Amino acid sequence: MKKLLLLVVILLALLSVDHPLIKNPRDKILGTVVSDLSDSTQVQREVKAKHALTEIRSQLNLNKEQDAHLAESFKTVRSMHNWEKQYCKNRELNQFFYGDDLLQSCTIIAATH
Repeated sequence: MKKLLLLVVILLALLSVDHPLIKNPRDKILGTVVSDLSDSTQVQREVKAKHALTEIRSQLNLNKEQDAHLAESFKTVRSMHNWEKQYCKNRELNQFFYGDDLLQSCTIIAATH
């Protein structure tokens, strides 16, 4: 128990010291850990949008403009749902997708729910 308490005290001391020899490596390690954690949580939240984008790419023959438009629109699940609402449900005109391509895209998005 004393060893654990000593380890905790040393760890807290290292975290609170602002000496350049300790601060720079500590900030680098903490920055790496925080960025890795944020990337992993974003991947978990955005799986549906990535899955829908992959399915649309595999089932439709997209040109560069269409692919760029979808990649921008499907960055998050919320933006994918906004795209679906705007073009599939509200039937607004889309300059990149129309006709059968739009219908297939809407069907794929609906299947990811």
